[in-house]
This record gives sequence, C-alpha cells and structure tokens, in this order.
Amino acid sequence: MNVTTRSDLPTRPPQPSQEKKQWVEPVAALLMALATLSTAWCSFESAAWTRKSNGLMNEFNTLERKAGLLSLQGMQQATIQTAMFTEVLAAKQAGNDQLANFYVERFPPELRKAYDAWLAQKPFENTKADPHPFVPNLYEMRGSREAADASAKAAKSQREAGRAGSISGQYLANTVLFATVLFFANASAKFEQRRVRIVAFIFAVAVFVFAVLRTAVLPTLT
Repeated sequence: MNVTTRSDLPTRPPQPSQEKKQWVEPVAALLMALATLSTAWCSFESAAWTRKSNGLMNEFNTLERKAGLLSLQGMQQATIQTAMFTEVLAAKQAGNDQLANFYVERFPPELRKAYDAWLAQKPFENTKADPHPFVPNLYEMRGSREAADASAKAAKSQREAGRAGSISGQYLANTVLFATVLFFANASAKFEQRRVRIVAFIFAVAVFVFAVLRTAVLPTLT
C-alpha cells in the first residue's frame, strides 16, 4: 500500500493578496523604524529647547528684578539729593552762605557735577537757564545706566526665550507627525483591499517626508 507523504502533496500557490503585500511589509517596516528614530530625536530636541527657554526666562526675571532694584535705589537717592538741593536754595535765600556751602560740599558726585553745570548757566540772572540741576541734560540718576543695561538684557533674554519655546513646540508637533506615520505605515500592511493599502502607504510616506523637511530646517542644540 502506497502512503502519500506530506512532501508529495501539491503545494498551495500563494494567494494574490499575499503576493501583493510582500513589497509593502518590508518597506513599511523600514518606514516605521525611521519614524520611530525621528520621533525620539524630535522629543529629545523639544526637551532641550524647553530647558533653554526656561533658563532664559529665569535670566529674564533676574535681570528685571535687578533693573527694578537699581531704579528704585536711584529714585531714593534722587529724592535725598533733591532735598539737599532744596536746603541749599533755602540757605542762600536766608543769606546763610556757610550753611549753603556745608550742603554743597557734601553733594554726591553726580549732583555736584549737575549743580556746577547749572550754576554755570547763571540761573539767578539768566531766564533761559534750566529751572534746576535735575534736568536730563545735567543730571544722571545713580544706577540709571546699569538699570537700562539690565532692562535691555532682560528684553533680549525674553525674546530668545520665546524663540526657544517656539522651536520646542515645532519639534513637539513633528513628533505628532511621525506618530501619524507609524500608524498609517503599520495599518497599510493589514488592509486587504489593494487600493486602500496603497493609499495608506502613500499617505504615510508623504507625511514622513513632510515631517523630515520640517525637522531639517529647525536649529539643533546638539
């Protein structure tokens, strides 16, 4: 009696749908691998730019507080110096030059410079002279330059922090695009209808190319 072995049985030809899927699966796997690496890269860059944005905002807050403190101290000094100048005018009005000189000799450098320049205009005789030595062209408040410099640096840090935050957001948006690629690339190999399978695969490739181009134009911190 003859026994038919499994090797003697006729082989079943592959189904047409399986043959058509053969080219999709390896390409989809490659696309998914690239999308996974790209997602990891964009996540890393997004976190790095977020850290930079936070650091710049901290720097902005520090500089803003410094500028505010310098301005406050300058205004306090200007208030004291204004009172000293008022006392000088009162002493001169009373004819007490000794008391007036007592205050003048104790003027801080910035007030003494402004006071001497004001006297050079002969304010008691010249009606066109400045009304007092605290006008901008004669007097410079203590710490004003430092405060202005700190404010300028704070504004620059704020602009850079906004830019870093925007770049971080764009990298984060790219991770969403690469996640979309992963979904459609994985689904393209599972559809039975050839047209649906091809459309899903082409869409995944198109989104992947678009996401790669968006990523390529962004600056990096590594």
